[in-house]
Order: sequence, then C-alpha cells, then structure tokens
Amino acid sequence: MILKGEELGFSEIFFGIGRGVHTRSSIEALANAKELLKIANKLGYYSFVDINPSILEELGASPRNLSIFKEAGFSAVRVDCGFSVDDILKIRDIGIELNAYTFPEDKIEYLLRNIDPEKVKATHNYYPVIGSGISIKELIEKSKPFVKSGIPVGAFVSVPSVRSDTTVEELRDKNPRESARILFSTGVISRVLIGDAHPTDEEMIDLSKVL
Repeated sequence: MILKGEELGFSEIFFGIGRGVHTRSSIEALANAKELLKIANKLGYYSFVDINPSILEELGASPRNLSIFKEAGFSAVRVDCGFSVDDILKIRDIGIELNAYTFPEDKIEYLLRNIDPEKVKATHNYYPVIGSGISIKELIEKSKPFVKSGIPVGAFVSVPSVRSDTTVEELRDKNPRESARILFSTGVISRVLIGDAHPTDEEMIDLSKVL
C-alpha cells in the first residue's frame, strides 16, 4: 500500500502506536512501524505518530527526549491530550503535529514565538464511532486560528469499504474524493489523509484525483 500510495502522489502517513486490537503494547506497535518506515522514508513520505503521556511512559521517553521516534524514522510526533504548552516547547529535533481540535487558540502565537514555526503542523482527530465526528462548522472554526498563523491543517476521511475513521461526521459515508473536495473547499484544510488503515486500491485511486 505504501508503494501504491507513492505512485498515486500520496505523501503523508499517520501512525497510531497505542495499545489496541492489533498490538499488545506500544513497544510492539513501534517495532512494526519501524519496518514500514524503512520503505516510507526511502520514498520520501512525511510520517507522524500519535503520542500521549502513557505511550511515552511505556517507551521510556519524554517530551525532552523523543529520540526513540526520530531513530525509528518518524518525521514528526502528534501531541495528543495530556501535554501542556510547556511540555510541547521541550520537543526538539523532530517535527510537531498539534491537535487542531484541542490545542488552545490563545496559545498558538506563544508557541510559535518560542519554537521553529517551520516544524509545526496541525491535524484533527478521526472518530471511529458513528455519530462521534465533528461538523464542518466545527472543523472550520477550530482550523481558522492555525491557518491564520501559517500552520497547515490536516483532516481525515474514511473510505466506503470501512466507514470508520473520519474527522467530519457528514462525510463518513461519502467516497474519499468527494470528501476531500469538500474539505479543500473550506479554505482551511490543505492536507487530507485516509483515516482507515486498509483502503482498497480503487479508493486510493479515487482520492488521488483531487490531491
């Protein structure tokens, strides 16, 4: 899928390494990710991984020491719930993805004054449970402050074969190409990622037509 994605013009990969259905621990998930990153990095992908305090504790890492992720081959870490702005400011030597839904608007400029703005991006959450996604209106309202500050914002779309990991609830049942067009038309989303882990080739081709 990584090879197919590169052929179609995809350039970003998001990783989740928390404990879940497919892995017993973050240690196991990180080991699996390393193998995929060997391929992804050769192809020039930008890859980022969700982190929270529990994941860092399990891996023996901290905001000040995220070398385990850089050495694994990740381009950036996505700081999810549980980190203060001061925690984020301790991050060095790896890119930072902010949570576009939860990061406080009044702290954006403070953060950018104290960190290299070029290393900062933002992404919204995806919501697997039907009915839990945010609205287009919420997406726009939450994204505007980041865009105003020059931070590119990303959102997730689901695919018909899975219908799970979408950011915007109204887009859950739409095909990925239509969803992406709607997201891009908001003027605040410049990055669209497939949230579902196993899209079909046809679904990837469909989305690639608007990337």
